[in-house]
Amino acid sequence: MSVNVEFVPDGRHGVVAEGTYLWDAAKRLGLRLPAECEGRGECDTCAVIVREGATLLSGLTGAERTRLSPERLAAGERLACQTKIERAGDLVLEPVPATERQETAEEVKQDLRAEFREMPLTQKLATLVELEAIAATQTFKAIADVPASFFEKGLDYVVNFGRARARRERQARRPAEHVGGVKKKTEADKSSS
Repeated sequence: MSVNVEFVPDGRHGVVAEGTYLWDAAKRLGLRLPAECEGRGECDTCAVIVREGATLLSGLTGAERTRLSPERLAAGERLACQTKIERAGDLVLEPVPATERQETAEEVKQDLRAEFREMPLTQKLATLVELEAIAATQTFKAIADVPASFFEKGLDYVVNFGRARARRERQARRPAEHVGGVKKKTEADKSSS
């Protein structure tokens, strides 16, 4: 059976099969819903508001209960990547505006670029110097961590060498009958046999 799906306000609509996830239905109709987590239910960027047809959809998933507040769930929001169409009928959906959901990395990047373009030149230069200082600090920290890891590996080698030597020395001090956990016959035992 098929389902009539419409996305408002842009008016994209079409028919999809039962068993289709809302995210896939949107793609099929040419609508790209953002999905920072690539559809794994680890963000809320693909949230849609179900305007009509909520009874056609699967029950709430754990990811939806985690990512969407009770208020958002009560308003009819669902994660498109987690919600499957289970019955035929008419479905009207609206993507949640960016202002009401978590911003994607691409949206954050665009906002930062726009903000940077609007800065006066002196503030741009100060920001660039600050970013360079942060990058340099992180680089020096990463470089400083490399010798420390080599030093730790060297210490591990010395410790293991010392442990092996101590084990050999203990073995050498043990009576011949106890070496290896098996009693060895002494010369006296051999002659009495």
